[in-house]
Amino acid sequence: MRIISKHTLSAILWTIVLSACDSGDIVEKQEIEVGGLTCTLTADFLNTATWPVDYPIVIAAFDEGEYPLISKGISKPALGDSITLTMAGIPEKAKEVSIALLNKSRKRITAFHTIKIDEDQRKNNFITGGHVTVDLLSYNRIQNQFFSNCTNCHGASERAAAGLFLTEGKSYNALVGVTSAKDDDYLLVNPGMAEQSYIVHVLEGKTDKVHYDHTNVSFNSESEDIALLKSWINNLK
Repeated sequence: MRIISKHTLSAILWTIVLSACDSGDIVEKQEIEVGGLTCTLTADFLNTATWPVDYPIVIAAFDEGEYPLISKGISKPALGDSITLTMAGIPEKAKEVSIALLNKSRKRITAFHTIKIDEDQRKNNFITGGHVTVDLLSYNRIQNQFFSNCTNCHGASERAAAGLFLTEGKSYNALVGVTSAKDDDYLLVNPGMAEQSYIVHVLEGKTDKVHYDHTNVSFNSESEDIALLKSWINNLK
């Protein structure tokens, strides 16, 4: 057996200690603080069959713009389930918190529910949103996700192709229960009957009475937006 001297043993122990310090095994404890506001609310979602695939639904904080300062995705809930949403770290400059639909560039398309942040909430660093109901087939969503894509021709310049205004505040009255100027056998939007609505015929190329081919304007019969439009029409009364 080899006998190690006291001096050699001492040198070995110091080498081990110094190596541990150099490798980072001995570290000073650090505490990380998370600032900002926290928001919590409970939501019931209606018409979840129209939960989007191409667009995220989020809880998000906004200032004056339409791009979120911070956002958190919401997963599709089981039918009839309430879900509790909590988001922390909301920046002090945020003006509101929304349950919102974003497009692919993360811009807010529509807000299903919005909470304005007041001074009391800022002082408490906590925003209570309560219990809310979110209808995924709200007309606001249809306007902003669907009809807003049509307004370059239908009303943005205060003129509308075929006299049909699809701008916000005008599209509903211009479509629902209104007889088509191109085919008086059909209503433009026939409540509860999407397949009997002339707007669907036009978008799916099922009529030859319009001069412009509307099947090539980023819509097709298989698209999420067309399916959303049909669901909205079928749910109208």
